[in-house]
Amino acid sequence: MRWNAARRTNRVPFMDSRRCVWEWGKARRRLWNGLELEMARPLTGRKDLDEVTTNVRKAAALKAALELEVFTRIADGNFSLPAFARVTGFNERAARLLLDALANMGYLARGEFEYTLSPTAETFLVKGKKEYLGDVLLAQWAWDARGSTGRAVRSNKPLTAWLEANRDLPRALATWYDPETARQEFAPVWDEIAFEFQPNAQLQLLAFGVEAGLRALTFLQKFSRARLLVLDESGHLARLRPIVEAVQLHKRVEFQQGEWLTPLAQDTFDLVMVDTITELHSVEENIGILHNAHEALKMEGWIVLRAAMEEDDRRGPGMVPLWGLDVLLGSADADVYTRTEYRGMLEASGFFKVEPVGERLNLWTARRLPPPPPPPPVADVAPDFIPDPIVFS
Repeated sequence: MRWNAARRTNRVPFMDSRRCVWEWGKARRRLWNGLELEMARPLTGRKDLDEVTTNVRKAAALKAALELEVFTRIADGNFSLPAFARVTGFNERAARLLLDALANMGYLARGEFEYTLSPTAETFLVKGKKEYLGDVLLAQWAWDARGSTGRAVRSNKPLTAWLEANRDLPRALATWYDPETARQEFAPVWDEIAFEFQPNAQLQLLAFGVEAGLRALTFLQKFSRARLLVLDESGHLARLRPIVEAVQLHKRVEFQQGEWLTPLAQDTFDLVMVDTITELHSVEENIGILHNAHEALKMEGWIVLRAAMEEDDRRGPGMVPLWGLDVLLGSADADVYTRTEYRGMLEASGFFKVEPVGERLNLWTARRLPPPPPPPPVADVAPDFIPDPIVFS
């Protein structure tokens, strides 16, 4: 009995210790699982960050290839690694590592003994070809400028390195990558706008910027007697001239060198198109540009404004907010403006009937119309109410 009592009394601390061990193990497992969960959270979100790192590697490899004229050397017939190393003077190991990286990216096709160009590289990356985009890409990847984005944020000033790299480049790179596609894609827009022009009308068009001029060419093809005046700087006008000649519209297109605030003939044009140029100017400058277009239009004339416009909540569309960093690097006053802000600029410039074009998020149309008449004067004016004097007794 005494032994059993002692046994029973001894079981309690033994069971308590087991319970403590079990509870400690349970807590440890909870702690371990918690750590696993904490560790798993950043791992599940790393995919996008890893993709950015991969894209940096790709950009660095392609930048090096363009600087070293790799694609041009291969296009000249130096397909094998020894031939490529011999003509360039590169070490074979270093050359092989770069060529293999380019092959992995899809810009080269790697055979057993040689490298050949992919269709993309052959079209756009061989120096001397009409479609060569190497200089444009190198300017976009200018590390001195891109790497100083933080300095631009801190100072709110454009970077000299960025301005110098992009001084002679097109304003809208996507448009000039494939101008024929850009021109044809805009053609249906003219059918969506409720113009009242007759098919044989002798219309006068004014384009602010060669991007507007490029897209206005499809308007000339729609209205056979229309004529176009393109206003831009001489360096930009040179991009549009060969396209105008290629589509055989040179007899109906004139070029005028000047800036957007250049005084123009008033009450002359039936339609003005403004494309891309407003994105690198302040609100005040844009109102001046649009007012200049307003005064150049005939009464009841139209304006078509095309620009990268943010949604009012500034979350899109697409990559427009990301493009705002280019605005930051290139201008001290410009901004990525919302659709509502562009509408306000048009109205402040004197335009009426500001309307979108279907579901398109980057277009506004407006018209030069007579201002509405003032409200009629009120015939009966209520007499002043003069209360009777209070007589105190």
